[in-house]
Amino acid sequence: CRVVAELAMMLWFVVGALLPALLLAAPPPINKLALFPDKSAWCEAKNITQIVGHSGCESKSIQNRACLGQCFSYSVPNTFPQSTESLVHCDSCMPAQSMWEIVTLDCPGNEEIPRVDKLVEKILHCSCQACG
Repeated sequence: CRVVAELAMMLWFVVGALLPALLLAAPPPINKLALFPDKSAWCEAKNITQIVGHSGCESKSIQNRACLGQCFSYSVPNTFPQSTESLVHCDSCMPAQSMWEIVTLDCPGNEEIPRVDKLVEKILHCSCQACG
């Protein structure tokens, strides 16, 4: 009887917790399309110099990365009444891994707030991901 109860709890967990998460999970990115077999999706983190500023403070230049690439998206025309699910897919080149860094800006002439801390997202890696 205890084994049946444990199995029921495991089944409830799979159906109640994991199944909805799997159904809502974003589809995997598409790297090739049948219409353009010679084209591939690409997405890279490119080095940039970013200017961090705040009103009344001195700006700072920092080294960062920006995501740049070409990811696939498509939309197939619908019918009415709809006979199949809508065929729409959208991927975008976005940060896959990043971290946050504090950049402190000096604010001369402002005795109340002589410095301002800004949180800046530092991009480490990029990839084609579902548009959001």
